[in-house]
Amino acid sequence: MSQSIVTIRLNGTPYQIGCGAGEEPRIEELAAEIESVVQQLVGSVGQIGEARLLAMTALIFADRAQEAAGKVSSSASSSASDGDADPANGNGSSNDEAAAAALDRAAERILALASNLSSH
Repeated sequence: MSQSIVTIRLNGTPYQIGCGAGEEPRIEELAAEIESVVQQLVGSVGQIGEARLLAMTALIFADRAQEAAGKVSSSASSSASDGDADPANGNGSSNDEAAAAALDRAAERILALASNLSSH
C-alpha cells in the first residue's frame, strides 16, 4: 500500500499526517471532528496552548469512547439477560463482537495517527 500525506489544521496549526492511499478523505473527516472539539474548547477556556488544548481534546474523545463501550457492554448484558443473545437468531454476541472489533480498529487508527503526528 502506498503512503500519502494529508495536511490537516488544528487550531490554525498545520500538521502533515501520513496515511494509506485512499484514506485521505477519512483523515480529513476525522480532523474536522477534532477541530470542532478544539474550537469548542477555545470558546470555553480560551487559547491555553496547543499541547493543553490537544490533551483536553484527547480526554474528551477518550471519554466518548469509554461511554460508547459502556453502552455496548450494557446492551450486551441487557440482551443476555433478556435471552436475546442467541447466536442462532443473529442477535447478541455476534453484534457485540462486531462492535468490539470496530472499537479495536478505531483505537488502532488513533494510535497510528498519533504515531504519524509525533514523527512530523
